[in-house]
Amino acid sequence: MHQRVSSPATKGRASQWRPALLLCVLAAAMASPAWAKKHKKEPDFRGEQQREVAGRCPGFSLDQVISRIERKNKARVVRTDVVNEGSQCIYVLRLLSDEGRVWTLRVDSRSGEQ
Repeated sequence: MHQRVSSPATKGRASQWRPALLLCVLAAAMASPAWAKKHKKEPDFRGEQQREVAGRCPGFSLDQVISRIERKNKARVVRTDVVNEGSQCIYVLRLLSDEGRVWTLRVDSRSGEQ
């Protein structure tokens, strides 16, 4: 049976490779598409586009509807969509309560009713 005897020189070479190996693994992870997508620096124009579309809807503005719905439901609007159904504009709002409940409301832009 052979016993491996490590000398201080052998330990020194191994400890030099560990940080380099760790850096390589981190660099590979950061170069992956999943990491890049999660940490992208490009602005998200979806909200601006939704507000532009909502600006063309007759009746209540999206901001007015959001304010009223948040007060009425004691929840925060976390997502908005604007859907055109024929001649109607429908605001689709996703809400989140303090208790963690999530639900969706559809509000007619003309009447402001759900």
